[in-house]
Amino acid sequence: MTDSWYVIIEGTMNIKVQLTSLGLGKNESTVYLVLLELGLTQAGEIIKKAKLHRMLVYNALNELVDKGYVTVHQKKRIKLFQAGDPDIFLEKINQLHDTAHELVPLLRQLQLSGDTAVEVRTLVGHEGFITNLQEVVESVARCKSKQISIIGGASDTDFYTAIGGWYEAYRNLLKQKDIKKRLVAPASYSREFKEKFAKEGKTELKVIPQGLSSPIYTRITEGMVSIEIYQPSLTIIQIKNSAVAQGYLDSFELLWKLAK
Repeated sequence: MTDSWYVIIEGTMNIKVQLTSLGLGKNESTVYLVLLELGLTQAGEIIKKAKLHRMLVYNALNELVDKGYVTVHQKKRIKLFQAGDPDIFLEKINQLHDTAHELVPLLRQLQLSGDTAVEVRTLVGHEGFITNLQEVVESVARCKSKQISIIGGASDTDFYTAIGGWYEAYRNLLKQKDIKKRLVAPASYSREFKEKFAKEGKTELKVIPQGLSSPIYTRITEGMVSIEIYQPSLTIIQIKNSAVAQGYLDSFELLWKLAK
């Protein structure tokens, strides 16, 4: 193998690593790069080129379409896929920057306003993720409804990846506290996710076809809001205030009525 081939292979691997830092999964990065090379093409050609199991390719394609990185075209009942313009990565980063730019001053106001008794806290990593789930359950257990309302936008695998080996303990905690959960999620969530969610007990799931694509889960109780940001790194923003929580619950109820 020539030195030039080593350079090409090494460069492709570096690109995949960088794509994952922008929020794409490993398989999504592989499929996106294959599509850039092939152009408008059928799934079969992508599977051959990517050298991945067909289900992994189809799951990656669905995620890429949901996130706006890939478009689907129909030609004589044949589904064709095409990579979007790479500029979309810059657009999404700019959107996240604008959202953070608008949100941070509001969070600062909540944090500094002693009269409103608002507690704002940031948690990071797996340990912070577990701590947050425990506090959400403790919060909802004190509420009359004993119900967590969740708005999902992240990938259907992000939560289970983040919770890792603590999943069974989480299920037991929900059962022990007799907690109910309602989730509004993207319609693209897999059947496997929906079945797993249902097995957690006392759950309701509705979906909407579009509009939930940011890498975020928002958990809402009557006393707090938990904003879980899964990509590019696991970060949780907690807002503990009943008035703020009620505003989020009102928004959730609107989504719940629109969802199916």
